[in-house]
Amino acid sequence: MIVVVNEQKVEVDEGTTVAVLLESLGYPDRGVAVAMDDVVVPRSRWGTTLSGGARLEVLTAVQGG
Repeated sequence: MIVVVNEQKVEVDEGTTVAVLLESLGYPDRGVAVAMDDVVVPRSRWGTTLSGGARLEVLTAVQGG
């Protein structure tokens, strides 16, 4: 099935969770925020299974000044 991550189409298997998707895309374990269909997904809910057509925005913290 297809989901959209940061405006890019990504094919994932049925049953893929937010956490599995992030790992497969190489996101770090810390400093990441996720919104799915315009709703923030707290880390405690990253076990949520994705559905086809879901739109995710993934942001990573950047250190600097």
